[in-house]
Amino acid sequence: MLKTAIFINDYLLLLDFISKIEEEFPLLEYTVFGDKEFASSLEDSAEGYVETDLSLLKDAELLIMLAKPMQDEKVIKNFDGTIIDITGYDFAQDAEIFKVYEPVRKILRNIAVPVSDVSVVLSLPVCIYGRQGVEDLMQQTRSIFTFDETKSLVFHNRIDFNKHFNPVTAGLQVGKTVDDFASSGGDISIRISPLSTVFEMDVFAKDMFGLKNDEGYFPTESFFTASDVSERSDITVIPRKNGLTFVGDYVRVLIEDIIKQMKEVI
Repeated sequence: MLKTAIFINDYLLLLDFISKIEEEFPLLEYTVFGDKEFASSLEDSAEGYVETDLSLLKDAELLIMLAKPMQDEKVIKNFDGTIIDITGYDFAQDAEIFKVYEPVRKILRNIAVPVSDVSVVLSLPVCIYGRQGVEDLMQQTRSIFTFDETKSLVFHNRIDFNKHFNPVTAGLQVGKTVDDFASSGGDISIRISPLSTVFEMDVFAKDMFGLKNDEGYFPTESFFTASDVSERSDITVIPRKNGLTFVGDYVRVLIEDIIKQMKEVI
């Protein structure tokens, strides 16, 4: 098996990812890399040492990019090996890269009708913001009962038991998905769910397109083109009278897609 390096700064994703790769690849030799600012929290999840000296990446044959680096970008940019990337990082032009799309992008890029004729309501789990996002909600909730003022880590508005309708997605994997969809003429609204890792996305057709079946529902095969999404067990597709609803575990779907790509590479 290829000697593997995992670069990540989010302990929530790392915890589930390591559990999965040790289940699927029990003989895999890997090292977890991260920026110094996140090393202590990552070590708790990795159950061991997290390497912050990125110059040691030269010893790896496979790099799994689960976060963009905050320092020493030149080392990663010029990595001489195979790369599995979920971040959209700007590697060298001759790099061997296998891209894994985050769940929302995977779905939206396979909508069969014109983007400008679609409205999307997307509920994202707070876990996409990592440890700071989860802690921010916990502190806000705690302050309701203690009447204390808390310093915001991620969310500038208090969202607590409600949903946040204009979350900051800049820098997140899903942020580029949202920006690209909107710039292409798509209408998309985002909400943050304070619980779990589940995402839910309603894709509504602004017009009927003549696609409805005899029962008045949009047939999945006419509205959506990707069988690799509609037929998978970890994303549920629910037909509606004016579109489709997609429900899945954001972290689980992302990890499963990374593991699938690893099986093809290793």
